Formats: sequence, structure tokens, C-alpha cells
Amino acid sequence: MKGLSVFVAVVVLGATALAVEIMPFAEVTPGMRGYGLTVVAGTEISRFEVEVVGVIDQPGTENDFIVVRASGDAVERSGGIAQGMSGSPVYLDGKLAGALSRTALWGAEPERPLGLVTPIEPMLQILEDLKHGLYTGGGFRGLLPVERVEYVRVLPETPEEDVLYVLPVSVPVMTSGLSERALRVLERGLDLSRFDGFSRLLELLPPWRRVVAGLGTYGITKIVQAPTGAVQTPAETLEFGPGAPLGVGLVEGDLVIGALGTVTLREDDALVAFGHPFLFAGSTKYFLTRARIIDTFAALDIPFKLGVLGETVGGVYADRWAGVGGFVGLEPKGVNTLYQISDHTELRTEHLRCRMTDEPRITPLLIYVAGLEAADRTMDRIGPGTALVRFTIDGKNMPWPFVRQNVYLSTDDIAALIPLEAALIYLILEYNEFQDPEVTDVKLYVTVVRDLKAVEILALVPEKDAYAPGETIDFDLYIRNWRGDVESLHGKLTIPEDVYGDYVELRAYGGPRPLESGEKPPLFEDLEDLLEYLEGIPTFNTITVELFALDPLSDVAGQALLYGVDHVTEKTGMRFVYGEDRVIIPLVREEAAPQEAPPEGVPPEVQGKPIPEAGG
Repeated sequence: MKGLSVFVAVVVLGATALAVEIMPFAEVTPGMRGYGLTVVAGTEISRFEVEVVGVIDQPGTENDFIVVRASGDAVERSGGIAQGMSGSPVYLDGKLAGALSRTALWGAEPERPLGLVTPIEPMLQILEDLKHGLYTGGGFRGLLPVERVEYVRVLPETPEEDVLYVLPVSVPVMTSGLSERALRVLERGLDLSRFDGFSRLLELLPPWRRVVAGLGTYGITKIVQAPTGAVQTPAETLEFGPGAPLGVGLVEGDLVIGALGTVTLREDDALVAFGHPFLFAGSTKYFLTRARIIDTFAALDIPFKLGVLGETVGGVYADRWAGVGGFVGLEPKGVNTLYQISDHTELRTEHLRCRMTDEPRITPLLIYVAGLEAADRTMDRIGPGTALVRFTIDGKNMPWPFVRQNVYLSTDDIAALIPLEAALIYLILEYNEFQDPEVTDVKLYVTVVRDLKAVEILALVPEKDAYAPGETIDFDLYIRNWRGDVESLHGKLTIPEDVYGDYVELRAYGGPRPLESGEKPPLFEDLEDLLEYLEGIPTFNTITVELFALDPLSDVAGQALLYGVDHVTEKTGMRFVYGEDRVIIPLVREEAAPQEAPPEGVPPEVQGKPIPEAGG
């Protein structure tokens, strides 16, 4: 560990201010004995015994650990070192040495498991950084016959006898109010690229932003649905102190999502916990909550604490390798969310309100998961339907609230589409290149029905076979309601006089379309430009008839490069538009008028095509 003499001097000064004696990592030796503190159940802080069996001293400080063997009633009752025990302070010779943070697999002694302790020095550095406002080649030596250390997520099928395999203790994530499938999305994340209908939005994100990672990506291995109700057991919560439980909240309100861990050290209103990262996000804006431990369970895979996150009493502003740190009494701002879902088929309306952490990496997932839960609660089913969704996103630094109304349709799972576009646009706004929007509110108002309300585009028929540049195209568009009658719409588009090439293309389609080969991606000068572009993207209940012309570079490129020159649109209410028709119109540049060939009557109906998913 480089720079030891300078670092120890800082620690000694910090220890004096803390009125806590510190055991420097450099002074820890195999054979030392001590104890740790944690809550196994209720409000009693239990003591467990530890014996130092080795020290992992790597270059730098990130992978320095004290290897201890833990024992005692608290460990035996828990079935080993449990998730939720991370952050439990460990004292050697009566001095604070660090925080229990990982479990090691070596030897079959479940009643005396091996654990890793994060040295206290880097955790004290988190406290120092908090107070200054920064967040608002070694090896193993010890008593075990170990030649090297490997950090793994699961034990290998054929472990080597002379290797110390180390697993992160992690922290259990407690949730309440989520269904089983919402929990799965929370764990696995959301692959946005599979929703083809939202290509215009996806084009605004780099490829690596098209997957919103789930909590499992960050090493969270245990997501538990905690019990809810008016009466909590235990009813009281402990004050934050060494060994006491705490919660690191992501969502509060009608839904609760957050991690459960143990306080290592508190100095006035500042504290550090976990002894390892939560989501490893650096500077953060999590909610610091009180917590109640119901019990610790000796599960077949990894023991864990079952608890309930309580009221928010501060904020967690650091999520670093050595632990998390925050302040009591200083709450971060959050994103207030409201979901109002009205099922007009079942005549049921539900509201879901919650506050979410403002973290660009994770908040889009939380917005989607909460919206999915709200839709599932209201509909009480998974199946087809049509949804009319109006959502608003507002922020402290946004020039105006973003408002959008759209219609989604699914023959399989309409609830999965309801919150998707709001989460996607939130992601785009958070990662815009101009300024932090500091989003404060996200609201969705939804009307959903079981019926499939759709309009199919059948045929686009221009009045003449050919036109000259500068002429106006009169056309009829034939559409059919889902399992209904055929209708016709009439419109006009004018061909530019300076149009290039021998033809133009007339196209009718529903919803947004991808960029054509001859069109350049949009360029924005500021956040206002971006908002106007997002607001102008056609919705799925929009019929567009658009005129396309050839780019002069087509001959050079050796392929047709098209771009839009004019269009007209028509809204269809709560009806999703699908299907497409294209007509190639030759351009006549002679003075003689082209021969007219008006259509006779309505074109014969065609067999209906399958209805595509809105965004699927």
C-alpha cells in the first residue's frame, strides 16, 4: 500500500476528531482477535467474534482486505455471513479496523466462515470528502495455506485448494408493492433496441445507451419482496450508529425500492456504511432511510437479512469502492412521479405516486418498472389492448414542460408499452449534450381498453399517372378500421419546381418513420431545439402521406437517395395506424400534358395484414 506514512497521519488526525481509536491496516497481523457488531433481528445489536487469519495487501488501497474468521451466535443463527451484514464494524484489540464487506470460500466451516474486512482508512476518506463537499502488485500473507486470491461471483465447479475465492457480500435490495414480473425487469433491465417502432427516439441515443441495465448488472444478487402493512415488526428503529441497520433508497412512496446494510461509523451527521459499493456510481443522490430488521435467514444460496426500509432522513451522496457515505438531515431532491391508469373495459382507475432518486443510469428503469406495476395493478391481467397515454416531463432547467400524447397497441401485452416512451424520452433528456434538465416531475395519464382499435392503410391512389414539376398531386387514401368499413381520405401535395430526377415517390404510412437514405440526422443547437424535435415526432395514431424526391447525389452514389419534401397528416383519435402504400410517380418535363388515368371506384379490398405492435 503506497504512501502509507502520509495516509496514516491523516487517519490519526481523523481518529482524534472522531474520538474513536483506529487500527491502521499496516498494523493488522494474523492472530489478532476482536469482534463485530450487527443486527440479526429486531433492534438488538448483536456481537460476533472475529480472528484475523490473513491480510491481502495489494498495490494501492482498492483491494486491500483483512481476512477474518467469524464465529458466535449471530453468525450461526444467520447461517454464515449474510447479505445485509456488509458494513458491520469490526474492532481489533478494541480499535476500529474496518467493515465486514465480503465472504470468502475456503474450507468447509459454515459455523466459522471466512470474511473480508475493508480497512477503515479508505472509508474515513469518504467521510473527509463528504465534509469538504466533494460529493454534494502485493499478495496474501497469513495463517492459511493460500497462494493467491481470486474475486468471483460464484464458486468454480472445481475450486483449487490453494486459492482463496472471494465473493461480494453485496446488499439485499428490499422492495414493496412490486409484482413478480416488475421485479424481474428491475433485476434484468430493459433492452430498448427491441422496440422497433421507437427508432426515431433510439437514433438520438448512442448504441451503448440502448440498454438500461438492471440491478443485477451492478452485482445485486438478492432482490426481496418485503412485507408491508400498517404494523411493522419491529415497530421501532435504531438510531444510526456502529452496527445499526440503514437503508439506501431508490424509490419511496407507493413503491419502495432500496438496499439494506449496516452502519460502520458515524461522525456527527455524516456516516459511512457497507464497506463496498452499492451501484458504484460515485457521486449520488440516493435517499438515506431508517431500516427495521425482521430477521436473518440462512438461505440455500446466500444468507440474507429481511428488513423494511423506513422514512427518509437524509441522503447518500457517495457510492465508492470502499463503501457508501451520506448525511443525516440533508435530503437530495428526487423525481416526483404520478401514474393514473384508467381501464375503461373493467371500469377501474388506479393511482400510483412515488419519489425516485435522480440518477440517469437507473431512473429510466425505475420509471418503467413503476409504470408497468401501475398498469398491471389496474388491468389485473396480461394481454392485448389499446392505450391512450399522455405524459409530462418537467424540470428545473427545462425551458418548458415536455408534453406528449400517443396511442399504443399490442396483441400480446399492452401494459409493457404504456410507460416505455416516457422512460425513453427521460433517458434522452438526461443525456442531452446541452444542459442538465434537473427533472423534477414525471406524470402519466393513461386510458386503456381491451379492444384493438386500429386503422389499416390499404391503398394510395393519385389522380393521374404522371405529373410535371410544380404540379399539385391530388390523391385518395383508402383505409379500413379494424374489422370495420373502408373509408377514403382526400389530400393534395405539390411537387417542387426544381425537383431532381425522373420520378417522385408518394408514400402513406402510420406513426413515425426512420430516416431515409438521403436525409441527414437532426442537428440541435440547444435544449429547446431538442424538445421541439421530440414534440414533432409523429405519434402512432397519425396517418402521414409524404412526398419524397431524389437527392442529386443519387447518381454518384449509385443508389436512390430519397428525402421528404412535403407531407400532410391526419390524426385518428384512439386508433393505432398500421400498414403502408407507396406509389412511384414519373415526372414529365415536356410541355405536353400527360395522359390522365383517373381511378374508377374504390380499389378492391386486400386481405388484412397482421397488426404490428406499437413499438414492438
